[in-house]
Parts: sequence; structure tokens; C-alpha cells
Amino acid sequence: MPSVTARYRRIAEVLVRNGMSALADQIGLREHMTGLVYRHLSGDDSGPVPGPTRLRRALEDLGPTFVKLGQMLSTRRDMLPLEYTAELEKLQTSTSPVTYPQIAETIRRELGADPHELFDEFEETPLASASIGQAHKARLRDGTAVIVKVRKPGAAEMIRSDLDLMKSLAALASREWSLARDADIESVVASFDKMMRRELDYRTEAANARRLRRNLAEDRTVHIPRVYDELTTSGVLTEQFVTGMRITDAAALDAARINRRKVAHDATDSLLRMVLVDGFFHADPHPGNMFVESDGTIWLIDFGMVGTLTPEVREHLLWLAVALGRQDEDAVASALLQLAPPRRGVDRRRLTRDVSELVDLITEKPLGEISVAAVVERITALLRRHRLQLPADVSSLLRMLVLTESSAIALDPDFRVATVLEEVLPIAIGELLSPDALARRMGSASRTALRLGSELPQRALRLLDDYETRGVDVHIDAADLDKVITRMENTADRLIVGMTMSALLVGISTVLASQPSAVGRMRDPLLIGAGGTTALMGMLLAAGAGPVRTAGRFVRRNLRGS
Repeated sequence: MPSVTARYRRIAEVLVRNGMSALADQIGLREHMTGLVYRHLSGDDSGPVPGPTRLRRALEDLGPTFVKLGQMLSTRRDMLPLEYTAELEKLQTSTSPVTYPQIAETIRRELGADPHELFDEFEETPLASASIGQAHKARLRDGTAVIVKVRKPGAAEMIRSDLDLMKSLAALASREWSLARDADIESVVASFDKMMRRELDYRTEAANARRLRRNLAEDRTVHIPRVYDELTTSGVLTEQFVTGMRITDAAALDAARINRRKVAHDATDSLLRMVLVDGFFHADPHPGNMFVESDGTIWLIDFGMVGTLTPEVREHLLWLAVALGRQDEDAVASALLQLAPPRRGVDRRRLTRDVSELVDLITEKPLGEISVAAVVERITALLRRHRLQLPADVSSLLRMLVLTESSAIALDPDFRVATVLEEVLPIAIGELLSPDALARRMGSASRTALRLGSELPQRALRLLDDYETRGVDVHIDAADLDKVITRMENTADRLIVGMTMSALLVGISTVLASQPSAVGRMRDPLLIGAGGTTALMGMLLAAGAGPVRTAGRFVRRNLRGS
């Protein structure tokens, strides 16, 4: 493995070579850029290469782990503009396969025997090769066809090293670059780190497959392949081999006389139930992971990418859907803030105004004509504008919905996810409001209250100790301070005017007191005097321009010719 310094130098070199020296500088690689020359990159038309393309090329040059990072970022439309996420979706993790002897050695180490001893047949040429592992077709002793995924030698060590490097880079970028801090890049990389370390262990994917298989046990339309636990370890995964037509192969489906509209409906219905009812979903349902048997049965494969939604998040999603359906702008804004809590103050009025544009998009068309992709694009643009960042699983969900709609439209151009969502929502809300669900929420609230009650005295004592030791620090945001200063200046101006006019009136009162003949020309002489008019006028003038004008009229009415 190259040293950390050499790896930093390599990253700086790749970024500069792809015309991204400013990015290299912003993420803290300035000292590693010595001697590197910025390049102006041109495309096929001799024009400049767009930023999204340069970023994709740089990630490809940096290797499989960075490609995986780019693929994850392609799901974060709440963080990156659409042109970047669209470009990053082009990233492919396909890599050159390793030799069969290396695969056989891994299987012997993981399962304790040679592949040809464990399987009746084992194809030495892989069906597919990715960054972490490669897949071989095999057959069990009882004749069952299986797929065997084997982790490539050295892949885990290389990826863990890259992940450690990414965390260091994220920390550097957060210190050097305000945009990285605002996007909370360290949390994004931490989430990616967690996902990748799980993906390195095939037992996690096996557990995902078993959980989805249990959840869909009563679903007659969508099936999950069986996992063979006795032939599965952290480095080897053996599961049922799936046959069939790719779900978007319309010609093959038509030749098999399969109802494409029904397939689109059934696949979408199952995927939405995973999200809203089970809270555990396949996060990468692209056409390569979905196959259709001749009888219309749908198979899902590849469970390395899944999403988990807590009951609270599902509840917020449901109320968001309901609020959108009711065209309740305030409720939509509240649901979005619950899903993506702001790290700093948010302009609620501006947010609600932007939400009204989203609601207008939905109300312009009947439900069956609404595109999920268009709604997701509007929501994520709104989140970016207000610097609201979704949890990683909710971001994966939005991408999953777009993929689902894309596949469904390939089967049926008139299909819309919204029509199926209308069918699933009542079921999900019924589940949310079921006695068991309510009891779980009440139990959770009771435990939280009990924990808070037991911890409160100790926390109060710590707070008092801190107060006695260090006192209280007051922090004022600069933007808020400007408003305070403006109000103070306005108040000071009014006080100065009030004090000046009070002094003037004292002088007038003194003159009138020394000339009794002038008093007779007053309508109400009791209102003139140092103890009456002066104090009253001073307060009115200090209060603002309106009272000043009123007081002026009062003086003019009462002073005749003086």
C-alpha cells in the first residue's frame, strides 16, 4: 500500500490533471500540489469539458472506492445539482476479474474445501466482476443452480485504506472550505464508510436478502432468491440462481405474452410496500437487478444496497404525502423540516413560498399524470436552496422511486407511480395507526420520558456546576446583530429628537410663564408648562414620526401667533 502522503499527492495530481486544481486547493491538498500544472481540458467540440464530466473522470481515475463514492453521491440530489448527479450515475464499478486460482484459494480459506469438492459444477469463468468481488455460476450436489460471489484478494484492505483516507480528506475539507462544512461532508463520508464496510462482509448482504424474503413471503408477484447459509461467509456468498428476462426487455416480454402493464404495477406496488409498510427496501432496483419469469413472476437480486426507515421517518413521509395530496403548504413545509432538520436557522416564510410552487406542480395535473421524477427534482432543489440535508436512507429512497418509475415507464409509457402510491397509502396509514403500532410508539415515549426523568436531576446539577464555574457565555449571530444595531440606531435617533424637542418646549414654557399676557391667548393653558406639556411631548416624540406630527399639530392649534 502507498503511504498516506503518496496517496494525497496522487489525488492532487488526478484533480489537477482533470482541470480541478481549485477543488484540490479547497479540500486542503495545497501542500501536495507543488510542481503540478493546471490543465485546460477540451471536449470533442474543442470547447471546455463541463464540471460534472471532469468530476466523473477524476473519480474513475482514483479507483473503485472513489467510483463507489461517486455512485453514492449520485443519489444525493439534496446536495448536488441535477447535472452532477446525472453524470455520476454513469459511473460503473465493473473491473477486470482476478484469476480462477485466486478465487479457488479464497473459497478454500473461507469454506474449507476446493470449489469442485463443494459444488457439483463450478464455472471458472466469472459471469461478472466488480470492485469488491466477482460472481461465478455453480450447481449444488442436488442439481440446484446457484450464483457464488467471491471477494477479490486484497479488495478489503485496499478499500479500508481508501476509506480512512477519505475521512481524513473530509476533515481537511471541512476546516478549509465553508461549502464542505455547510454540506456536512464529514457526515456524508461517515455514512459512506459505514455502507462500504458492510458491503465488504457478504454476511450483511445475506441478512438483507433473508429479511426481504421474510417480508415478501406472502407476496405472490415478487420473489427474493434463497441464501445458502452453509456456503456463505464474510468472503463468499452463495444464493439461488435467478433466470428470466430483464424487466425492461419489452420485446422479450411481448414474445412471452406477458402483460407489461401488470408487471409494472406489481413491481411498483411491492417496492412501495417495502418502503411505507415494512420500512426496509431494496435501494437499487435498476433493470439489471430485476428479472421476469415466463409466468410473470418478478425476481429481485443484489442486496448490497438497502435502505432502512425508522417508524418516525415513515410517519413523516406519510404525512408529507398526505399534506401534498391536501395541498396544505404549511403541513408540507413542516414535514420537510421533520425529515431534514436544519443545522441552522431557516426562513420559514420563504420555505413555505417555495413549497407553494411544489404544490402548484402537483395540482396542475391529475394524480395519474404526475411524474415522480419531476416531484423529486423539485423537492431536492428546494432542500438545496434552504440547505436542508436528508438522511442517507431517505436520499436512497428518492433515487429508488425515480428508478422504479423509469423501469415502469419502459414497460408502460402511460404508467405513473402516483397511481400505485394512492393504493398503498391507505394500507400504510392503517399500519401506522394500528393498535400495535400505537402501543409501540407509546412504549417508546414512556421509555424516553422515564430516561429523561431519571437523568434530569443529574443534568440539572451539572448545569449548575457549569454555571458556578464558568458563568454564562452569550453567542450572537452576526446577521442577528445587524438587526439589533439597526433598531438601536433608530431608537437613539428618536430619543435625540425627543430630548431636543423637550428642551425647546421647556424654553417656550419658560417664555410663556414670564409673559402672562400671552397665556390668555391659549385655548387650554393647563397643558402648557414644564411639568405637563414638556414631558408629554418628549415621550410622544421619542415614540416616532407619527406622534411627532400629532404633537406638532397640537402646539400649532394652541399657540396663536406666538
